[in-house]
Amino acid sequence: MLVCLSPNGRAHSTGQEPATELLVGTIRGVLHFTRDALGRPWREVRRSLEQVHVSSIAHDPGSGLVLVGGHGQGGLWASRDGGTTWAESMAGITERHVFHVAIQARTDGAVCFAGVEPAGLYRSDDLGVTWSPLPALREVPGTDKWTFPPPPHLAHAKNVAWHREDPDTFYVCVEQGALLRTRDGGASFTEIDSYEKDTDLWYRDVHRIVIREDDPTRLFLVGGEGIYRSVDEGETWEHVQTRFDRLGYPDALVLDPDDQSTVYAAGAGDPPRTWAEQQLGTARPGVIRSRDFGQTWHEVVNGLPAEVRGNFEAMSLHGHQGEAELFIGTATGEVYHSTDRAESWAEVATGLPPISKVHHYRWFLSPQERRRIEELAARGH
Repeated sequence: MLVCLSPNGRAHSTGQEPATELLVGTIRGVLHFTRDALGRPWREVRRSLEQVHVSSIAHDPGSGLVLVGGHGQGGLWASRDGGTTWAESMAGITERHVFHVAIQARTDGAVCFAGVEPAGLYRSDDLGVTWSPLPALREVPGTDKWTFPPPPHLAHAKNVAWHREDPDTFYVCVEQGALLRTRDGGASFTEIDSYEKDTDLWYRDVHRIVIREDDPTRLFLVGGEGIYRSVDEGETWEHVQTRFDRLGYPDALVLDPDDQSTVYAAGAGDPPRTWAEQQLGTARPGVIRSRDFGQTWHEVVNGLPAEVRGNFEAMSLHGHQGEAELFIGTATGEVYHSTDRAESWAEVATGLPPISKVHHYRWFLSPQERRRIEELAARGH
């Protein structure tokens, strides 16, 4: 069973078997890990797409398709053999900064999505062979306010999540600018902004939306202001983790496949621009778990280093036969794994290229190297 770990990719999978293959998206391509069975050690077996700063990985178990989206000029890549060989898959896509890829399993065939920067969304009905834009996403009111703090200040479509019972209903997170919903497969979009408050430090900074499979009216929204939950499809929201709580700047959130009231979230204790100010060059990252749909939270870091450098930039969950495994990747090149629902963690690998949403990893480098990377980023690289 193949599992993916990337900053902006699909964050959960289920199957009959434990994970035996792991694809990790880094700033220097895809790292391939394997193990012989549950409980056996992971080992790196190869690297691919080393010219791509990987933003997002998605896998379709039905067809075997793997999609990879790249930051900067990375483009979109497809593999039909589990990542052994790759071919560029840009037919119909005009932007090369592919922030997010996702694959929606449907009874009438899988549908692929690609979110890009500047913020836009593409759809493929032929497993990534060709792509068609969904122009309605850029036609909602307020697009002139969409932005992103680092240069070149362009917003992006960061996350897509869909309604299990109605495949033409899905949500799109535009960072920063809007939480959008369509009920007609992307022919039109409306904005949901009921989570916003006058006291927010960041303008509509939405990272990820997660929908309960057993009750699609119940949602989580993760962003620069913390974590929100809704029990009415986003009409109203409760702010259950603020920027003053343990995870002031979360990004990843997954639900337990066997108990959708159990929630795992990971990210930083502070927003990115404070990371370089910390004494040890850290984002104060953490992992928290709730067993009551976000009402109460507890940190679950047993087995992780007492002082983690960098940030937890990616998390994914794989469920199988009543069990749940979790994976975490960091901006300083570590991967950790839990086989017991975050009760304990073990190191998979260290010394890897950073696993990093855009250029977050720069905050943990020397000031000179950070400036060099920021100059490249301002030019779109």
